[in-house]
Amino acid sequence: MHETPHATLHFEPPLPGLVGGTLLQGWLVPKAGRHYTDVRVVVGATIFPGIHGIPRRDLAVFFKVDRPALLAGFSITLTLPVGRHRLILEACNLTGSWETIDAVDRDVNEDEARPDPEPRVPLDAAAVGEILQVLLRQLGVGGLTPEAGAAALIAASPPRHHLQHPPRPFHGHLDQPQVWARSLFGRLAITGWVFHESLPIKRVFATTDLQAVQELKYARETPFLPARPNTPAHSTHAGFDGFIDLPAQLPLPVTVRVYAELSDGSWHLGSVARFAATDHEFAKQPFPSYSPLPFGRAWRALVRAIEARGWPVPSGESYREAIRRTWQEYSAEAPRRNHAATTRSAIPANTARSAAASVHLVTHNLNREGAPLFLLEYARRVRQESGLGLTVISAREGPLRAGFEALGAQVRVVDAAPLLVAGDDDALEQALDALGRRLDLSEASLVVANTLSAWWGVHLAHRARRPALFYIHESTPPASFFRGHIRSLAVLRAAEESFRLAARVSFLTTSTQRYYSGLTDHSSYCLNPGWIDLASIDLFRAAQQREDLRTRLGLKPDQKLVINVGTVCERKGQHLFARAVELLWETAPELAASAAFLMVGGRDTPFDRDLGDFLAVLNRPNLRVIPETGEVYPYYGAADLFVCSSYEESFPRVVLEAMAFALPIISTEVHGIPEMVRADREALLVPPGDTAAMATALHRLLMSPGIGQALGQQARTRVAAHFDSRVVLPRHIALLRSLSPGPA
Repeated sequence: MHETPHATLHFEPPLPGLVGGTLLQGWLVPKAGRHYTDVRVVVGATIFPGIHGIPRRDLAVFFKVDRPALLAGFSITLTLPVGRHRLILEACNLTGSWETIDAVDRDVNEDEARPDPEPRVPLDAAAVGEILQVLLRQLGVGGLTPEAGAAALIAASPPRHHLQHPPRPFHGHLDQPQVWARSLFGRLAITGWVFHESLPIKRVFATTDLQAVQELKYARETPFLPARPNTPAHSTHAGFDGFIDLPAQLPLPVTVRVYAELSDGSWHLGSVARFAATDHEFAKQPFPSYSPLPFGRAWRALVRAIEARGWPVPSGESYREAIRRTWQEYSAEAPRRNHAATTRSAIPANTARSAAASVHLVTHNLNREGAPLFLLEYARRVRQESGLGLTVISAREGPLRAGFEALGAQVRVVDAAPLLVAGDDDALEQALDALGRRLDLSEASLVVANTLSAWWGVHLAHRARRPALFYIHESTPPASFFRGHIRSLAVLRAAEESFRLAARVSFLTTSTQRYYSGLTDHSSYCLNPGWIDLASIDLFRAAQQREDLRTRLGLKPDQKLVINVGTVCERKGQHLFARAVELLWETAPELAASAAFLMVGGRDTPFDRDLGDFLAVLNRPNLRVIPETGEVYPYYGAADLFVCSSYEESFPRVVLEAMAFALPIISTEVHGIPEMVRADREALLVPPGDTAAMATALHRLLMSPGIGQALGQQARTRVAAHFDSRVVLPRHIALLRSLSPGPA
C-alpha cells in the first residue's frame, strides 16, 4: 500500500488472466475531495479497460466508512507480448478526465503472453441496428459521408462489451444496455437477470459512476431459466430492470456495474459492461430525406466498416429484424421532399367574424405547470383588455380550472386520447370529426392552441373555418416529441401540418423556433418571449418578511437555502441535481452541511418514487423533495440560491421567477435559457447533466455570496427591462388583435 497525491493505492500479486494474459489487480481509494469512476492501463498506444468498483469489506473496515463495503477493488486483464513493459495506471475522475495514478514495470513471460482465446464479437444484431440509426441521424445533419461516419462509429464501439459476467456461484446476464444505448434525460434503461446457486438475493443495484448506487427492481419472472441444466428452482424470478443515472461528463465508452446483495449483507459485483451512448438531444437530429437510397448506402457503409475492423457481421432473422426496425423508424421520421405541400391552407386572419366574438383557448392540461400558467395569465390579460369572451378546452382536468372560471371563462374538458391512438388517416379523420361535433367553434373569432400537445386545436379551428394562433413551448421537433406516444405516422403528419394550418405560430425563443424550421416556409412564424408579472411578485416581497418566511420553512438563522423549483420529472433533471449535491458533500462536506437543498414540485409518479428511493440511498437529511404547491413564492422569498437542472426548456417560468426575486441563479445551458440569463452576467450556466460542473457552481456561489448577489441584481434588472408582463404582454395582445376582429 502506498499513497499518491490524490489516492491510496495497492497492487496485489499478478494472476493469470481470465481470458489470457496477466491480471493486474489491486484497490484504489481516493482521498477526501476526490472521486474516481473507472480505471484503465495504458501501455504505449494500447489501452486496456479495467473492472473498477469491486466491493471490499476489508477496506470499509480499514478506512472506517459507514458502508458494508468500499467499491474500490479493480482488475485489468493485459494481453502483451513477451518482454518488459511499463504499465501506466490511469483513473477517470468525476469531471470525465483521466489522471495518471501510478506506473509500474512488469515482465511478461511466454505463458502470460498467450493470445486472448475469447472471440471478439462485440456487435450483435440489435447493436448494428442501433448504430445504423445513429449513422442516419448524423447524415441528416450533413457534412459527413456514410463511409466516414460508419468508420468513426465502429471505432467508438468498445471492442469488448461484457467485461465480466457474474462469477460463480452467481449466474446472470446483462441484456441492456447494449454496445450502443440511448439515454433519456440522463437516465439509462437497464435489464438482465442474476441468481445465486444456493442463496437468495436480497437486492440488486447498479451504477455508472461509483458515486452512488441505484436499486433496481428485482425478482421479475424468468421462466426460461429452469429449462437450463442444473438450474435451481428459485431462478424462476431472477430478472431485474430499472433506470440508472448517466452523468453527461462521463467519457465514452461508459462502464456499468451491477451488484447483488445477499441476505448476510455482503455485496458482490456481477455483470460489468462497457457501452457507447447517445442522448435525447441527439435523437432530435433529423434523418436525411426519405429515400431507400441513403438508407441503403448507410447500411452498406456500416457493414464494410465492421468488416474492416475484423469483426463478424451478424446474420439470420434477428439481424434482418433489427434492420427492419431501423427502417421503420427512419421511414416514420424522415422528412419527405414534398413535405411542405398540402391541399389545405391556413384560414386568413380577420376573415371569420362572429356575432358573439370570443377566444377559444386549447390546452393539454390544467395543471400548475409553466405552459398552462402562461395561458391563464394570457387569458386574464385578454379578458381585461379586449372584452372578448373566453372558452377553455383542455384534454385533462386540473387545479387551474378555478383560475379560468374566475375570469368568467367556460371550461370544457375533452378526451383527446382517441387522436393519439388513431391507426391511420381515416381513423384520425373520424376522431377529429367526433371531437369537432362535441366542440362548437362557430362562435370563436380566434382559436389559441397552447403547446405542441394541443395541435388538434388548430385542426378543429380549420374545420370550423376559424383562424388559429399556435403557441409553441417545446424545444423538440414533433417527431421526437411524439415518439412512443402515438400509434401511427398519420398523427405525426397531422401535428406537423398544424404549423401550416395556423394563421400564426408564435415561438418564445429563437432556439425553439429552429426545431421547426423544416415544416413551413416560415411566413407565419413570429417570436414573442414569455413574461412574468413583476408587480404581483413585488407586492408579495413587500408584504412578507424574509426571516418570517425562513422561520415558517424551518430554516436555522445561519442556514442557506438552495431551491430547485419545477414539476419533478426526468426532463427537469432533479436526479442529476441530487447527484451534484452529493458530490458537494464529498468535496466540501462542511459547506454542504450548511445549506438546505429543496426540490419543490413533487408528485406521485414512477420517477418521483425512483427519486425518493435514490434520496434514501444518499441519506442526506438536508436534501429533500417538497410536494407540488400553488404557493411557491415563499420558497423564492426565503431562498439564497436558485438552481434549474433541466435538460430541455424553452422559456421556463421558474427562471423568470428567480430573476424577479433577484436570486443568484445556476442553470443548465439549454435552449432558451441563455436568451433569458446570460452566462456570468445574470447566472452561472453549466452543461446539462454535468453533475461535476453543477457541484462546482454550487460550491462557488455558496462560498462567495457576493458573486451571487451581483448576479441576482443583474438578473432582476434584466427581467424588469425585457420580460415584465407590462413590457411583453402588449405584444401578445397586439398579435391577438391582428388575428381576431373582436371589439377593441
